[in-house]
Amino acid sequence: MSISQEREPAVPAVTAGTSGAPAQPGRRGRWWVMVAPAVALFVLLCIRNRFLFTTRLYEAADMGANSILIEQARHFTLLVGNYSRDHFHHPGPAYLYVQAAGESVFWAWWHVVPTAWNGQLLTVYALTAVFVALVVGVGYGWTRSLRGAAACFAAVVALAAVHPAVLSSDWMPYLYVLTYVAFIVAAGSVVAGHGRDAWIMTLTGWFLIHGQACFLLFVPVISCAVLAAVLWPQRHNLGASVRSFFATQRRVWVPVAVISAVFAFPIIVELVLHWPGYFGAYLRFSSSSKAGGHTITQAVREVLWSWWPYRHAWIGGAIAVAGYAIAAAVTRWLAPVPLRRFLTALLIVNAVSSLVFLYYAMAGIDDLSRHYEGYFYWSAPAITLLVIAVGVIEAMPWRLGAAAAIAAAVLVFAAVAVAPQTHTSTNSSDPAVPSSGADTDAALPGAVSALAVRSDGRMIVLRFDHDSWGEVTGFLVQAERTGVRACVANPVWTFIVTSQFICTSSDIADGRVFWIDPTAPRGSTVIARLRNAVVTGP
Repeated sequence: MSISQEREPAVPAVTAGTSGAPAQPGRRGRWWVMVAPAVALFVLLCIRNRFLFTTRLYEAADMGANSILIEQARHFTLLVGNYSRDHFHHPGPAYLYVQAAGESVFWAWWHVVPTAWNGQLLTVYALTAVFVALVVGVGYGWTRSLRGAAACFAAVVALAAVHPAVLSSDWMPYLYVLTYVAFIVAAGSVVAGHGRDAWIMTLTGWFLIHGQACFLLFVPVISCAVLAAVLWPQRHNLGASVRSFFATQRRVWVPVAVISAVFAFPIIVELVLHWPGYFGAYLRFSSSSKAGGHTITQAVREVLWSWWPYRHAWIGGAIAVAGYAIAAAVTRWLAPVPLRRFLTALLIVNAVSSLVFLYYAMAGIDDLSRHYEGYFYWSAPAITLLVIAVGVIEAMPWRLGAAAAIAAAVLVFAAVAVAPQTHTSTNSSDPAVPSSGADTDAALPGAVSALAVRSDGRMIVLRFDHDSWGEVTGFLVQAERTGVRACVANPVWTFIVTSQFICTSSDIADGRVFWIDPTAPRGSTVIARLRNAVVTGP
């Protein structure tokens, strides 16, 4: 039963302010509409990256550091997120537990891929496809038409056609992009009156909070704005409306409560065990000279970079203004009346997101030249395009609109299918791919075996040059997976390799020391040659 079909209580519930909101379709119908695009994208990614089913890939650098955490997640001991270059970990492990599940299912249990990292990637493909499907489901809930769902799919996948790595990469800045798009779209839906989409907003919001500390700003601020918009019509009977909501709207708040409890659990446990945990580090960083300090002009340039990532920021400004103007015009004069509430809410939430991002660029980002800290704001042009596409398609005569929506969906799907970056990069040193490409090294297992033989059962103590840390993370992961004991002598690297791999004094005293450096020191014995370093020892 949809919200609009339920019996109206004596005092309206706070989420029942859905006047003007079309009734939602049956749950079964919407789930099938969501499953289809998710499966299509997942199959496409598997076909484009079919090498994962036959090629042995051994991750290093950032992916190796993530895998150290993922191995902990496979034992259900991980309570924190991926590391930050500012020497702390992000709030939660949600993305890493998803990748741990993929490693276990596709590699350890089903043996459909030859190495662990390959299994992690398959799950990343599935997760990003699910976030696209959630956007399609929200759109279908408002349009109640397959052409509307196809228009939503086309708009979101158009973003992936321009930035294919948001679908195919497990580098964290890319993983946040589609999550944030789904969060903003769901937030707009809740503002417009579809309270049942609150579970999508909650799910994606928690994923974001787990993923990066900056979302401790974005998610609460946008959520408070959504809550204020929902509560405002009931402000004169707020207490009674809240009681009515909890009594009659269980399908809205129970999923929200369950999702929140699951995602909050590891964060709470970490805080209890290590108060104030990394939250103290977040506060210290936000109040330090490293955070922000940029002028409004510099921040505006960073905002406009997401609209036009080239020279001449004014072009990005012109595109943003024109895009919003067209979207507003389509919403006001072209879109069907029942749809205007949703499209208007999307534009408003998108504007709130832009204001928060402007503040983040001014006060939160330490180096604006590192655009990857704001990749998720690619959501702004994508959602503006979604508003235009859905409004125009739904305004067309049915047959013409259906044909246009299908053509757009097929076109952007084909563009993603042939885009070079849809093929997951396994070589970050390749000049044709961005620095987010994964480092993999086929020599890592051999190096681990060679040092295991030379250590004769004693602890392998690693000392290394700063530039070789990427090979060290890959070495440690392979050592753990094969039962070889290894550790790092310098505790300064705890933020990357975790305390699990920091040598104790007895490890250093009783173990065998080996060095990993970009080049072999004169007179040293080379034991193994890695992709970007050599391993030497006594």
